[in-house]
Amino acid sequence: MRNNRLLCLVAALALLAASATQAFAQRKPLPGPAALSDAQVTERLNYIENALYTAQPHSQAWWYSWMAIYASATIVQGTLAGHHWHDWRHDHHPLYTRKIRNRAFAEDMLVGGCTTALGVGGLLITPFKSAYLPDRLRSMPANTAAERQAKLLQAEDILRQYAEVEADGWGWMPHVLNLVVNIGAGLTTVLAFNRPWTDGLITFGESEAVSLLNIFTQPRKNLKALKGYEAKYKGGDSTGYGDGYDNEIFFTLVPGGVGIGMKF
Repeated sequence: MRNNRLLCLVAALALLAASATQAFAQRKPLPGPAALSDAQVTERLNYIENALYTAQPHSQAWWYSWMAIYASATIVQGTLAGHHWHDWRHDHHPLYTRKIRNRAFAEDMLVGGCTTALGVGGLLITPFKSAYLPDRLRSMPANTAAERQAKLLQAEDILRQYAEVEADGWGWMPHVLNLVVNIGAGLTTVLAFNRPWTDGLITFGESEAVSLLNIFTQPRKNLKALKGYEAKYKGGDSTGYGDGYDNEIFFTLVPGGVGIGMKF
């Protein structure tokens, strides 16, 4: 009974986290651009389209890669948990030897599978817009001055949406939500399965490390593009995002393996 209550608590926290993320992603509508000549509209439209289409492959790689990582981890860990749930081990005593249940590995896999399943859910609830929205802009006609003006309005709106999503992804809210889920995973390990508190800390640490890697590898090319666009065409950067958002963690191939670096 106690185990069921704890698992229900973790599920409730996960739903709360998903709801908070969705609410946090809400944005205000943007005003349209000031009256511009057709040449100015075309220049600005080309700038945004180039930025969006250049960033899209990176965004798709990040989103689909993490979907695959979380989904495969959920399947593998769930399978291992079921396979090892009835494991035994020998308890050696000076007077006798007995067999006792050994579910530590299965419990770790079960908790890990639940956290990665929540990762899949989070990516589905709040998809990375820059991975798919540029295709909508491509389909808009731009044969007349009026159509180009309308397309620029849409392009500016899409670019700002992307920038807000990328800034939010590096903000405080994802860290809080991840802490809630990962602390819940650690507490489940300790309280639901009667494990040592050190095991709970290990569970928390492993889950938090994956969460941080997910956050710090998130692309921010559109955020940089918006800051550049406003600096060039709006008379200055008015996005409100400081230079700290320009930092970027990246992976690269090095002799003998894979390296990780950070661009400032």
